[in-house]
Amino acid sequence: MLIRDIRDALVIREQDIFLLTNSFGNVPPDNPSGFGLYHLDTRHLSVYDFSFADARPVVLLSTAELGFSEEQTLTNPAMPSLNGRILPRGSIEARRQRVVEDVLEETLRVTNYNIFPIEIDVVYTLDADFADMFEVRGSKREKRGQILPPRMEDGTLVFAYDGLDGRRRETRISFSQPPFSTKEGRVTFRLSLGHRESATIRLLVATDGRSKTARGMKRLETISSRYRQWMESGAQVVTNNEFFNAVLERSFTDLRMLWNRDGDGGYLAAGTPWYDTFFGRDSAIVAMQTLAYKPEIACHSLKMLARWQGKKVDSWQDEEPGKILHEWRQDEMTATGELPFSPYYGSVDSTPLFLLLAGEYYAWTADLEVLQKLEPNLRAALHWIDALADIDGDGYLEYEARSATGLLNQGWKDSPDAIVNADGTLAKPPIALVEVQGYVYAAKKKLAPVFAALGDQELAQQLSREAAQLKRRFNRDFWLQDSNFLALALDGDNHQVAAITSNPGQALWTGIVQRRLASPVADVLMRNDMFSGWGIRTLSAASNRFNPLGYHLGTVWPHDNSIIAVGFKKYGFEDELNEVATALFDAARSFPYYRLPELYAGSARSIQYTPVPYPVACRPQAWAAGSFPLILQAILGLAPNAPEGELLIVRPRLPYWLDNVQVRNLQVGQGSADLLFSRRGTRTRIEVLAARGRLKVSVVGRWPAAS
Repeated sequence: MLIRDIRDALVIREQDIFLLTNSFGNVPPDNPSGFGLYHLDTRHLSVYDFSFADARPVVLLSTAELGFSEEQTLTNPAMPSLNGRILPRGSIEARRQRVVEDVLEETLRVTNYNIFPIEIDVVYTLDADFADMFEVRGSKREKRGQILPPRMEDGTLVFAYDGLDGRRRETRISFSQPPFSTKEGRVTFRLSLGHRESATIRLLVATDGRSKTARGMKRLETISSRYRQWMESGAQVVTNNEFFNAVLERSFTDLRMLWNRDGDGGYLAAGTPWYDTFFGRDSAIVAMQTLAYKPEIACHSLKMLARWQGKKVDSWQDEEPGKILHEWRQDEMTATGELPFSPYYGSVDSTPLFLLLAGEYYAWTADLEVLQKLEPNLRAALHWIDALADIDGDGYLEYEARSATGLLNQGWKDSPDAIVNADGTLAKPPIALVEVQGYVYAAKKKLAPVFAALGDQELAQQLSREAAQLKRRFNRDFWLQDSNFLALALDGDNHQVAAITSNPGQALWTGIVQRRLASPVADVLMRNDMFSGWGIRTLSAASNRFNPLGYHLGTVWPHDNSIIAVGFKKYGFEDELNEVATALFDAARSFPYYRLPELYAGSARSIQYTPVPYPVACRPQAWAAGSFPLILQAILGLAPNAPEGELLIVRPRLPYWLDNVQVRNLQVGQGSADLLFSRRGTRTRIEVLAARGRLKVSVVGRWPAAS
């Protein structure tokens, strides 16, 4: 990867546009961090730098906390003015605000606090390389399209690129007033300001033919209103811990930040900047993480996943009939056939996760109307699992890459060196991952009542039988007697891949692990070689492949931990659940804006109370944002049965840092409830404040087997 470090980067995003800048709010020339303004995986501004003509500004404040707006407050060092006077440090204020909606709008307000009039130049340096996202990340291309010379057109600066895919891509920058000069990418504005006088300059940056007018504060108010509507919809959670309230608010704000509207309602982009598009696996997992709060995410995700379901056999794209996509890109390299992402299907787990999401959606909503429309897609996905995905005929779902430029590993740990044996050698394909078998088990179990409700009792009974048979075989074939743990996978020779990893924790979530084996699995996951103090590592620190900064070889992934946390809950390990919840809560409080990143280092927790950042992690990342909503569901023990009009609350136990949690407007099918959880010592009390519609709330001592 070409990118070196984006730990301090600022990012704002709306729809399919995002701006990635350095901590000062600039995109400097020749930056090695991929900074820029992006639209549909193309960099539309590769230089976007603001300065005084004779000196670099001093940055006093720089923030992108809102998610859709970035703001800097700047001042001057001691510098000369154009009329010959030396301006003392801190005598000029420049407030720079950018908001992204359909276009990027910048408002610059410069104020003179000298007691005398001044004349100064402020300069924007601008350029557009129209680099493909994969070029930015290090892919080499034999040939590129043609970058056209920049031009001024009716007061608008136009950058353009004719791509090899036959598309012209443009970036058009208009100004609220004519520049003093425009030369070689430097746009200069000359300002004459009296004492305490201000001047305002607006820039409007439009991509690919978008040419909306400047709206200033109205644009900010519009997008702010959309965020408020998003935050106020669905279930509402308030706790006594203001830090945790802020973490939860950040989770839902980040999800809104990643939301894309389209004809079917919308979908979540996986993560900014590198995965700012639709991913099958990520979409299904985030939808399940947030079902208790925003079931519409699941509804839209199911429709989008079905829309891109595989129809044919295509080795280049790893496509097969019934298979659910891995990712969908709209960049130039994909359009020209240099890359297979239009869409690409190299994911072994997107399909069972799609099916599992359908089952979970039914359990929360009883929305049979949507599932009736999706029934052909569900049947096609089941057929892919049973007829096409078992490569060697051993009864397990496996993967082996076929596309020359596709992914070597096709589970969620999809980096080339992620799937390793105990001795550190790479596992031999085809590979049957431990958690993927659990996904299949849970999908079939959860879909049985769906197909029963759809009128196919025979298939419902068949799915239940197949799930039970898979569970028996799985616990025999994946169990590591020497390690008292589950194998990471079975390799191409049906040998156990015996590395100690986090993957078996996700198998706990699915319920496929026999109860007598669950306790030793949990014990291994919480040992010091696996639990860093900031969360459960992807790979044991005792492995000779361990690297605390290895992408899947020892780092901590919040979404992985959230799924494992639910697994702990389902088997009755509340202490372990709360320890993981506490670790991630402490980590979130240590990151800017309380935002959990895609991943962070697996370094052991130290007295400095700060996790080590991963240098190029996405922030925000959808399933990282979904982690705390899912963890809270596990802590509260919320288990829905919407078809029966029932909500089960299983052994709620608040951690020591939560005294009470109030959940309002929790939707289960046609009913809803307001709940209050209160902790006294180690005991948690549940009070049903209100139950509306057809909903019965019951407190039980064990997670239901069907869930």
